Amino acid sequence: MHMSPKLGTLRFTALPLLALGLSACNTTTATQPIQPPMGTPAQQPLTATGTIPDYCPQVSLREGTATLRKGEGEALQYVASITSNSRSCRVRDGEFFMEVGITGRVVPGPGAKAGNVTLPIRVAIVNAGSVAYSQLGQQGVRIDSAGGPVDFTYVDRNVRIPIPQGKTLTVYVGFDEGAPAGGKRTASAKP
Repeated sequence: MHMSPKLGTLRFTALPLLALGLSACNTTTATQPIQPPMGTPAQQPLTATGTIPDYCPQVSLREGTATLRKGEGEALQYVASITSNSRSCRVRDGEFFMEVGITGRVVPGPGAKAGNVTLPIRVAIVNAGSVAYSQLGQQGVRIDSAGGPVDFTYVDRNVRIPIPQGKTLTVYVGFDEGAPAGGKRTASAKP
């Protein structure tokens, strides 16, 4: 049987595209650790061991924290937005461990300059009205002034709090440019 060169090329081109399409169908569930972005050194997540609790709180965005704009009009450098979030929970050694992650996109504006931008991302957990955890992290994203949108992933693997007494946790993520010096807030401050 003779195969034309065009058909053979089409077959080898279609296989990677099919694999890419199928991989896009995967979803992250609450019990799976969030995967780090490609090219990031692998870390052993804190939640890799322990038991899966019956309760793992949903992640919420506070009003005004899902989008970050730098500049206005022709001076607009970029607009960053959070497109989805996820979390996983474990209980180990009498403590509640979480991994909280977001994915997002940065769109360069007319005033964009090629280079890295740093996005300030806060993860805060409120337990029955009191701040149990609040950490400001940073995510670098490389943009090209002539390029299109760039996707990013940020994961906080360091959440470790006392086991809640009931379903009393609220998890917030979002952009936060208003942090005090040092990047941390005290338990009495709002997340």
